[in-house]
Amino acid sequence: MMLIVGSLFARAQAEEPARERVPVRAGALAPEHPSAHEGSAHERRHVLALVDGHARGWYLETQDEVSELAAMPLNHVGMVVRRHDIRQGPPPAELLDDVRAVVTWFSFTDQPCDWLWPWLEDVAAPSGVRFVHLSDFGPLRLSSAEGEAPEARLTNWLARFGLGHDGGYVDGPMGIEIEKAVPELLAVEGDPTAHADHRGPWAADDRSSPWVVTRLMTGEDRDRHPVVTGPWGGVALDPWVASPGQDEDRRMHLDLFAFFRDALGLRRAPAPDPSLLNGRRLFFCHVDGDGFESRSTASGGEFCAQVMLDEVFDAYDLPFTVSVIVGSLTDDLAIAEPNDRMRLATEIFTRPHVELASHGVLHPFWWNLAPEDATEDRPVVGYPKGLASYDYSPAAEVRDSIRFIDERLAPPGRRCEVMLWTGLANPPIEAIAEVTRLGRRNVNGGVFRWDPLFDSIGYVSPWGVFRGEHVQVYAGAANENDFDGFFTTMPSAFRHITTTIDRTGGTRVLKPANVYIHFYSAGNPGRLAALHGLLRRWGVEEQTAPVFASTYADAVHGAMTTARIARRRDGWELRDFGGCRTARFDDEPRFVDWTRSRGLLGARRVGERLFVHLAGPSADVVLSDTAVRHPHVIEANHLLDDGAISATGIAATSSSFARRILRLGGFAPRAPLALTVDGALQDLTADDDGRVHIVLDPGSSRVEVRVR
Repeated sequence: MMLIVGSLFARAQAEEPARERVPVRAGALAPEHPSAHEGSAHERRHVLALVDGHARGWYLETQDEVSELAAMPLNHVGMVVRRHDIRQGPPPAELLDDVRAVVTWFSFTDQPCDWLWPWLEDVAAPSGVRFVHLSDFGPLRLSSAEGEAPEARLTNWLARFGLGHDGGYVDGPMGIEIEKAVPELLAVEGDPTAHADHRGPWAADDRSSPWVVTRLMTGEDRDRHPVVTGPWGGVALDPWVASPGQDEDRRMHLDLFAFFRDALGLRRAPAPDPSLLNGRRLFFCHVDGDGFESRSTASGGEFCAQVMLDEVFDAYDLPFTVSVIVGSLTDDLAIAEPNDRMRLATEIFTRPHVELASHGVLHPFWWNLAPEDATEDRPVVGYPKGLASYDYSPAAEVRDSIRFIDERLAPPGRRCEVMLWTGLANPPIEAIAEVTRLGRRNVNGGVFRWDPLFDSIGYVSPWGVFRGEHVQVYAGAANENDFDGFFTTMPSAFRHITTTIDRTGGTRVLKPANVYIHFYSAGNPGRLAALHGLLRRWGVEEQTAPVFASTYADAVHGAMTTARIARRRDGWELRDFGGCRTARFDDEPRFVDWTRSRGLLGARRVGERLFVHLAGPSADVVLSDTAVRHPHVIEANHLLDDGAISATGIAATSSSFARRILRLGGFAPRAPLALTVDGALQDLTADDDGRVHIVLDPGSSRVEVRVR
């Protein structure tokens, strides 16, 4: 895989990425398959993933290959993943209402269950969804009707899609020839050819497109197609998908972005993209409350919180989302008068560029353990369970910590906005439901590294995960304590997170630029130096849009829960995107037709990717083969509210704690323009390309640019 690092659009003008190629054999359908639900009111955006929960990770119910390897690329192509453990019985039939595809990721050892085949054949198949089978057929190989051969039911199932199958298997790779339709899509981080077997289905008609063909040199068996897609979905069998690996050994073989786009009929379809805002990659810094009361050697033994306030929060014109652990501030939840630590927390929270957040009352480590199940090695909470005036429960950790911050620490007119999950960040459903009930947001979990030690895109986590009907929003990268030596001999080790942030923000943006820290990052000069380097690069120097963590959480929530996309004859309807204000079109050479589109604020092209900026939660997008000149926002490094564009100009409320940058386009070359900022008028002139670059001081103001 070619890896492009650096800021989101650093090389956009100098080089364009190669167009993604999807294999198609003679007579097969073209890569842009029509949707299986083209006549529906909207495009179905959910994927129902069937997994075998037996023997998966004990501490995290979502620890499986779908969550760890498939969910992120599915999110990126616009899909929302709903997991279902086959050991819990059949999924409710209503789950299929908005499902585009049923995906399985089974292993060779997964065992059959009685309901699976009847549900697939009698419930799922009649609903018109697509089917994608990854890694191994698992229990589908072993299940059959009474008196049938073991794989007869699987053979009949694949025949529905125009695939032949007989269960034949030849261990390889000796004597096996391999043909790859597009080699670079099948050896992304490693080539599994040396481990290939001769097995799997074969395309029996022209409905399907083989990506891999295996054949025996002896000619004793027919060709096999272990990776194949069609208007019905797709099959990708091991070893062609991935080597999940242990610890640092993971490697992706198949380009799952290209595979899912083809298997799900999504080529050129728009995808919500919560990691971008107004043409720029989001940046946010959030601070877990650990180490608030620790003493720092960087400044005469003061609290780390005081050092963080003086040398970080007050040193940067950046938004920070900052949390506290209530148990680190007081030993009594009903304390009568504020103590020094509480007053310091309030002092931090008075800063307008600090967003208030909670890190719990007692900082649970193992959220899924009951107190009676705790051990010395597996404690439930990190602070004394004897905190006065408090009874521990997962819901109380949310409710009582937020109430304490709102009532005892928040300045007038401010409140706690975000719950930052603690410990293993595996809160039970009742804790997440409490956040929702209180009208707040949640972030944390899904931490990862993608660097020379964890050298695979397969480590990158998805946007978040459904816990019941609630969404847990994942962080954008790992924090300091994931780096060996941070607490001992290499206090500046956290600076290496910049590789992960680089890699997840190349031409394909997978995550926001997230600097995720704790108060103990102010514990000594080495840690502080690393933090300053990260904030300067990603918050100040790079082309990012700094926001609070709640802004990103709102964007993920909109992308995962409410966003709807409908295909029209002349374009697309984007509805209910909520806080997600970017839609991305991949492999799209066309241009926005501004005269027929509605609800847009702007657009930006990077190579073959077109990013459109929504003025609000809903918009209509019409594309044209010809560029139409029209005023619009190309990029801005901050929030734009109440925005609108017309044939004569652009207007929006511009707000930022830092210097505000706006790049506008679509004007006539050298056009005379009038810039109005809160009523103050200034003359401008568009450049030879009809663009204008505006820089404003920090603050909030109504900005209008009109043609004179």
